[in-house]
Amino acid sequence: MKNLKRIHQALLAIGLLAVLSIATISCSDDDDPKAFTLTSATIDDKDLNGATFATDVDADAVITLVFTDNVDETTATSTNISVKQGNKDVPVTITTKDNTVTVEAASGWVTGTKYTIAVTQAVMSKAKVALTSDLSTNFTTTGIGIDTAPQSTSQTLYVQFNNAISDVFGNATVGAQQLAYTADRFGNANSAANFRGATAPGNGDIVELAGSAATFINPSMSFSIWFKINRGDYVAPGNKPMFGIAAEKGFFFEMGDGDTGPNWIKFTTNHKVDPDPMNHIVADSWGDFGTTDDSKAIADLVTSAWHHMVMTYNATTYEKVIYLDGVKAKTLNLKDANNEWNLKDVTLTTTAGVEVKLALGYFCSKNNTATDWANYSTSKATFVGALDDLRIWKSTLSSTEVASLYTSEKP
Repeated sequence: MKNLKRIHQALLAIGLLAVLSIATISCSDDDDPKAFTLTSATIDDKDLNGATFATDVDADAVITLVFTDNVDETTATSTNISVKQGNKDVPVTITTKDNTVTVEAASGWVTGTKYTIAVTQAVMSKAKVALTSDLSTNFTTTGIGIDTAPQSTSQTLYVQFNNAISDVFGNATVGAQQLAYTADRFGNANSAANFRGATAPGNGDIVELAGSAATFINPSMSFSIWFKINRGDYVAPGNKPMFGIAAEKGFFFEMGDGDTGPNWIKFTTNHKVDPDPMNHIVADSWGDFGTTDDSKAIADLVTSAWHHMVMTYNATTYEKVIYLDGVKAKTLNLKDANNEWNLKDVTLTTTAGVEVKLALGYFCSKNNTATDWANYSTSKATFVGALDDLRIWKSTLSSTEVASLYTSEKP
């Protein structure tokens, strides 16, 4: 009986040792799931996880993320790996292979633009281990773009003309489109819009951009565009509208009527009258001039080359300013000394026949019928020349900011 008891105790001891052995094996460091970390993040061979943000990134560059273990592709989604331009999600294509994830912009990155990439801890390894820490960093693409301009967050419209027309903010859509393309001011082929004029009434080149009124017009606002003309196309009677929305019911820009080229320019804007003691409601600032504030002739300034034009309006100070090539050309004070025609907020008068469309190449859209003298179907006076990098802000750029914009965008 004692021998059986000893045998039983020995078996219990062996069993306990076995349990301890199994417990020891199961707690082995070799069986612990590996920590899942991001080894490197690069774009265009530039470090995205470095001490400074990556700059001068090519428009077709690919983001490459390398991890310490193979990635569970079901977690490598645009929700967990996202790219934003400002607050706007950028459509991307994400590809996973083993421990590497690549991210490409579905339509290429916009030049001169700041992006933010975020990789969250929801990304997991094949072993279902979550990423130890997330990544949030910025990079900026090379060239002229959204963030080249001052007050970039106040822009409501930015149109590039790189063999296509689109508002990179997505606030406006392209309607009617008839034009060609030409080299831009940097010599890049098919990177500027080419308006060839009209050979008969109603067939001039034109582009229509549709959007909300606030995309195109705000109480205080700024407008920037690069243009190039052939002076010979502007010999009298060669006045031609470059762009406009609803003609004098909104705004338009026009040049022309010289003996050897354009000798005046006009930037007409429609305004609320405020104060309004005579109950006028709205009125226009026609804003035409042939010489600048310092007596320089427009005919000498607008040559057959690329030029930069900016209009700003400040509803607080009632001041409209036109700049040519970064320099103030004309200042118009729209506060009436007689307190009758106080032209305050820039506005769109939405009477019958007004279309909320910005026309490039004419005073207004094709179907705008609110103004009898601005009728596309009967007119040959459409724009002749090239346009590039169109911007609109819902704010007023300062003279320093206009000069900075010109410097950053000039060839």
